[in-house]
Amino acid sequence: MTVPAVESPTTTHAGAAQGSAPPVAPRRLVPLVFKATGAALVALSVGGAIGLSNSGSADPLTTYAVLMTSAVALGVWGLWFTVDRYLLRAAETLSREAGLIAHGTAAARVPLARYGDLVPMAKAVNDLSDKLAAARRDTARAVAESTAKAEEQKTRLAAVLRDLHEGVLVCNLKHQILLYNQTALDILHLTGDLGLGRSLLHFVVAEPVMHTLERLTLRVREGRHVNHEHGTTAQFVGATTDGRILLAGRMSAILQESDDPDATPTITGYVITLSDATSELAVLGQRDALLREATEGFRQPIANLRAALETLSDYPDLGPEERAAFDAAMMESCNTLSDRLEHVTAEYRSVVTGSWPMSDIHSNNLINLVRHRVGPDAAYKVTLTGLPQWVHGDSYTLVILFGYLIEYVYALTGVAAYDLSVEHEGQWVYLDITWQGPTVPSGIVDSWLDHPLPDALGGLTVGDVLQHHKSTMWSEPVKGHEGCARLRVPLPPALKPPSAHTQVQPSARPEFFDFSLLHQPLATSELGRTPLDQLHYVVFDTETTGLSPSNGDEIIQIAAVRIVGGRILTGETFNTLVNPKRPIPPESVPFHGITDDMVADKPTIDKVLPQFRAFVSGAVLIAHNAAFDLKFLKMKERAAGVQFDSPVLDTMLLSRMLQGDDGDHTLDGIAERLGIEVVDRHTALGDSLVTAAVFLRMVEMLKERDVTTLDDAIRRANIIVELAARERAF
Repeated sequence: MTVPAVESPTTTHAGAAQGSAPPVAPRRLVPLVFKATGAALVALSVGGAIGLSNSGSADPLTTYAVLMTSAVALGVWGLWFTVDRYLLRAAETLSREAGLIAHGTAAARVPLARYGDLVPMAKAVNDLSDKLAAARRDTARAVAESTAKAEEQKTRLAAVLRDLHEGVLVCNLKHQILLYNQTALDILHLTGDLGLGRSLLHFVVAEPVMHTLERLTLRVREGRHVNHEHGTTAQFVGATTDGRILLAGRMSAILQESDDPDATPTITGYVITLSDATSELAVLGQRDALLREATEGFRQPIANLRAALETLSDYPDLGPEERAAFDAAMMESCNTLSDRLEHVTAEYRSVVTGSWPMSDIHSNNLINLVRHRVGPDAAYKVTLTGLPQWVHGDSYTLVILFGYLIEYVYALTGVAAYDLSVEHEGQWVYLDITWQGPTVPSGIVDSWLDHPLPDALGGLTVGDVLQHHKSTMWSEPVKGHEGCARLRVPLPPALKPPSAHTQVQPSARPEFFDFSLLHQPLATSELGRTPLDQLHYVVFDTETTGLSPSNGDEIIQIAAVRIVGGRILTGETFNTLVNPKRPIPPESVPFHGITDDMVADKPTIDKVLPQFRAFVSGAVLIAHNAAFDLKFLKMKERAAGVQFDSPVLDTMLLSRMLQGDDGDHTLDGIAERLGIEVVDRHTALGDSLVTAAVFLRMVEMLKERDVTTLDDAIRRANIIVELAARERAF
């Protein structure tokens, strides 16, 4: 490879452009100049002397010139000898010694006596040598200290990892292993190294790991990790790729904060802790098989016993008294056996459920993962509807279960659209797969119980997953919806849902009457004549720093959810925190749970409102105590460059219309009267969902009052506003 010559500072650009030869080094250039000058003077002197001798004249001036030229030539040669000996050679020697010092030790010095007139330069070289030596000492000391600290931390980390009873692995998003401890090798039963940079998925089944990472990614993307009980951590059950070892794992996401204050943190990797659950889950499997044999196996003998009793009754060989005693004894034995069977079955399901690794799960997260598993390219569409609930279960196996149940229903019915929703009734939370079409016969549903789930660990079947959750499933028509069917799966409710251990003060928001906002003109002709159950709605709510927008209080959260075709589309929501550019009063934090730190890096209202306006475009707005929220929106219209001119229905006014002025018209009071369970209350999105459920119940009640269209509802609401205005005037 050719290295281009460095251009000398004295080389002109023209010379460089013409491709001139590289410049002569100074050590060669100076002697050349002296020698050329001396040679020219000598030649001139000799030439003058020859010319003088040939002319035969004895001109003194010419003779003097020749002599002076010879003298100058001698002087130039003498000057060159001095410069070469005492300057150039000394400078070259000094440069070599300086190079030696640069690579030598701190004791290396330039002897000053050797350099005569170059002593100042020699002293400067020695000074630079001292500073270089000091810099080297400082660098060496800093490196030594850093190395010692790194070794100390490495030793501590190694000690911690070595003493942990769980295997620890650190991976990047490509699942490449960056760090592991010896326990991980022991748990995975590997004799060699895992290999830094190798993929974790070479050793561990991919699906549970990727599913858990998807859960954490969704949680971080939506900002729920800030207030989530488990933060950026989630549990899972996995296995080695050879299937010999079952693993109980916990994944913690590694976050990197973005320079953009409006952006959410980015997951750059994860830490997994593993423990060997093979023996534990193997015992569970053996116990499952034993108890299944001891419980389900009783059913046929009992049926035979009952058949024998019935057969015996057909033969009147025994006397009446003996036969009656025999019949009573047989029946008592059958009843005792049946009772014992039911008791053992109940205990068996309780033991299995308590032993299988489970946690509290928000239904929205569970259903969103099912939708993600189905994927956008599936032949059918899955829509998330209804109010969310908290359930208790194994997220991974439930996601697999519902994904395959939808596939089974689709293969049987060919229906291309399914709704997923949850409903809390009694002691169970029912997860429903709903479609427009016929029900699935019970015989086919029962046959699915023995179907293995391909991606489930340990060859679990549909029935196994249901038994782990003390559950079953059946198909039935949906009451009140002609031609609509559903597959119901009851799940246990959450053991510790957030609402159970988070004490939120009741809302102090008063009924807010701004009559200029509440009194609306009738809608445009076509929209106004549209039946209420056919309109497109957006239900919204805000959280604020206080109750007085005119005195400087600001929005700190705004959220909304769509209602289309009488369904709450829980998967189509708007939810964002807002930076109010002012402190949040401490006394208001208990009501909404939002602190200054939570909104510090969030967008301001002038950035949020255009996005919200786009979300609600073309929809009728619904809110509870709507004038309060509208007041905040209207005051920010000019700053945000938007206008909210959509029709608005207020569930508080509708409640007054339906129930009269007396009674509790708060959102909690109305929800309690309508039997709607409140989940995630006192968050903007949670309140929006509750308001949506309340409004859908009210639509049916409004029909009974001959309020069937949007204009009917606005007209009746305006009457309530007028009456309230007159009442306050008096």
